[in-house]
Amino acid sequence: MLAIFKIAAAALVALPLVSATAVAPGQGQAPKCDISQANLAAELPANLSALLPPSSDSLSQVTIGFGTQNYTCTGGKYVNVGALAQVFDISCIQESKVISTNIAAMINEIQGIAGGIGLENWLGSLASMGGFKLADHYFDTSSGTLAPVFNFQVSGGDFVIGKKLQDLPDPTNPAVNVDWLQLTAVAGDAAKFLVREQTAGGQPPSSCAVENETLQVPYAAKYWFFA
Repeated sequence: MLAIFKIAAAALVALPLVSATAVAPGQGQAPKCDISQANLAAELPANLSALLPPSSDSLSQVTIGFGTQNYTCTGGKYVNVGALAQVFDISCIQESKVISTNIAAMINEIQGIAGGIGLENWLGSLASMGGFKLADHYFDTSSGTLAPVFNFQVSGGDFVIGKKLQDLPDPTNPAVNVDWLQLTAVAGDAAKFLVREQTAGGQPPSSCAVENETLQVPYAAKYWFFA
C-alpha cells in the first residue's frame, strides 16, 4: 500500500492547478484540485451524521493530517495533553478509496515499516513536496485549557482555533483509533467549522505505571475545513 502512496505523491507534483474552490480568507491557498464533488456526508456512517457542519457552510479544504497524540501518565491513566501534526492538501487524490475509507489500514502499514521509522520518512517526503503542506496542527494552552490550533502560515494563510462540538468514538476500532470530531472556530479566520474523521491510531494503552511519564502515539486523520 505504501507503493500506492508513493505513486500518488509523484503524480501530485505534476498535477496542474485546476481548483475553482473559494477558500476562507485565512487559508492562504486554494486546493490543488477541484473539490466541488467531495462529499463528507457520503463518508460518514449514518449514526455519525451529527458531525456534519451547517448546510450554510461551504467546503474549502480536504486534507490529511499525520502526527502524534500526546499523553502524560496521571493517576495510572494516560491523559491527553494535545497533539502535533502536519496537514496536507489531498484534493487531487481524496476520492481514492484508500484515502476515503481505509486510512487506518494505510497508516498501520506505514508504521510497521522499519520499526516505525517508515512513518517519519514518509512524513519527511510529504513535507518536501512543494505546495502540498497546508498547516501545522498543535494545541494552545494560553487560555488555561487545551485549544486545538491549525496554523496555515506555512501556506500563506492565518490560523483557526477550534472548540469541540461533537466527539464520537471511531466506528471501527475505538480502542486504537482516536475519536471523530466536529469543531467550531472560536478565533482566527482560516475556517468556520472543521471535521476530523477516518482516524487511524492515536489511542494510548489503557493504563500506565510511571507518574508524569510522557507518551507520543502516532496517528493520522482526514480533516475537512468549511468556510
